[in-house]
Amino acid sequence: MKRISLRNLRYHWAILPTLAVLLLASCAVSPETQARMDEYARTIPSCSGDAECERKWAIARTWTQQNSDFNIHGESNTRINANSNIISQSGIGVIVSRVANGSDGFQIIADLECFSAYTCPELWDLKVDFNQTVNGTSE
Repeated sequence: MKRISLRNLRYHWAILPTLAVLLLASCAVSPETQARMDEYARTIPSCSGDAECERKWAIARTWTQQNSDFNIHGESNTRINANSNIISQSGIGVIVSRVANGSDGFQIIADLECFSAYTCPELWDLKVDFNQTVNGTSE
């Protein structure tokens, strides 16, 4: 049986914290991405009356048609589904949901997914664009 010297044991234990720090650092979000995430959360579209909700829902549907790489294949007054469940297809999928926001109305929330093995656009930029478009504040 091979004996492990005390020096080698110390060396191995000294490497573990370094590897743990590197692993955690690789999961950190860049300041730019965090700013986009914060902007997205701050600008989620909401509506309170039937007319306003229908107008924003129609805008959300148009945005989905223009930005999803998949056709809308499931739609109701609370959900627009334009994504793929076929693994071999690539592109941007969009699911939009109308969610009750307490007693004062609804939020219209976009969930975007990238189905690609190679590259994806910045999804947070697209989510912010969705919010700005539905809110009527797009540039």
